[in-house]
Amino acid sequence: MPTPDEAAILHLSEGTPVLTVTRIARDEDGLPLEVNDMVLAADRYQVSYEWLAD
Repeated sequence: MPTPDEAAILHLSEGTPVLTVTRIARDEDGLPLEVNDMVLAADRYQVSYEWLAD
């Protein structure tokens, strides 16, 4: 469930859950290059990721 600040910023109705996605992109040595932390209204988004298996 969202924090009060998240609910206000996202204009959520009471009882609306959120999706929290944290993605870390790393280089070939495993060092982090980018961190993306998203909070999305669960009733507005569908999250799908695809990647090739090594």
